[in-house]
Amino acid sequence: MFRRLILEQWASVIAVISFCFFFIVFAYATVRALRMAEKNRDHLASMPLDSPEDRARSLHTNQ
Repeated sequence: MFRRLILEQWASVIAVISFCFFFIVFAYATVRALRMAEKNRDHLASMPLDSPEDRARSLHTNQ
């Protein structure tokens, strides 16, 4: 089945470009997170993930 698959040169170039783009974005986010001020880190760490309305709604639907 894969013997009939025709791979073009541009397909491998697009894969390399997309990997490089993903790596650059990931490296930027990592460096930015590591250089964040301690005050901001503590604030973001203490934030709730759900709003109170979402928590109340999930309690009612689970019962």
